[in-house]
Amino acid sequence: MIALFEAIDEFVTYLKIEVNRSKETYTGYHKDLSQFHRFYLERWIVKPFVDEIDPFHLRSYLRYVAEEKQYKTNSIIRTVATFRSFFRFLEREEYISKNPSLKIDAPKKPESIPRFLSKEEIERILSAISQDQDKGKRNYSMIQALRYTGLRVSELANLKINDVNLEEAAITVWHGKGDKYRIIPLHPDLAPILQEYLDHVRPKSNDPHFFVTKKTETKITTGYIRVILHKATLDAGITKKVTPHVLRHSFATSLYKDHGVDLLRIGKLLGHASPRATSIYTHTTPEHLREALEKLS
Repeated sequence: MIALFEAIDEFVTYLKIEVNRSKETYTGYHKDLSQFHRFYLERWIVKPFVDEIDPFHLRSYLRYVAEEKQYKTNSIIRTVATFRSFFRFLEREEYISKNPSLKIDAPKKPESIPRFLSKEEIERILSAISQDQDKGKRNYSMIQALRYTGLRVSELANLKINDVNLEEAAITVWHGKGDKYRIIPLHPDLAPILQEYLDHVRPKSNDPHFFVTKKTETKITTGYIRVILHKATLDAGITKKVTPHVLRHSFATSLYKDHGVDLLRIGKLLGHASPRATSIYTHTTPEHLREALEKLS
């Protein structure tokens, strides 16, 4: 028999070393499973062994996080996915003979319309960034890059100088271990902004990343990008919650709604693995419905 806490450590090591999952992935799994371990100890006051865990224990925990911890549906779905991955691993390693996670159901994910900004709102945010100093010019360049590429915030932070080909007007975005990538053409309005930043604003740092700080001459963090976008949004007087992901949604929504770009090409630009992920951009608004009705003769 193997204790639950030992199995959790072994599972996380497997994710980290054998399948090379990202730090965000394996730390997320570890957090979910460690919290379940603490819950088990407090509820049943016995040291849990993995072959003693049954569907009742898992359902009790899911009820606890839903009712007492007030987990949202997406967080509960994530927890169920964690259980399934964990117990599949234990089954494969022959630590358990029956997989208790097969007896639990995840709640249905609610349909949600992604938040997005209009072109005018994005312009207001950009106008709120002072460009009197190099720091402001850099921040302006980063927000423009998010706006015109649809990059994830982590992709922007990890972007390197060699990934930006200004002559061919294209950005290469690397995925995972570095053997997969996608290419995003540079918008005509973005290319000169990045060129200006590179020629006159970026510190002469040996750091390979495209966007670096002036003080430490190291890459900009994702947290900092979120902070400067939040501040610019407040300064622009926009009350919506605006994150880098909202700019990503805005990029895709504009391509689909305003320019008629098909979902397949949008998915390739965004780096979606499945067409289903891109289908959220078919959402409708009252304005689009009104326009459709006005076309009736």
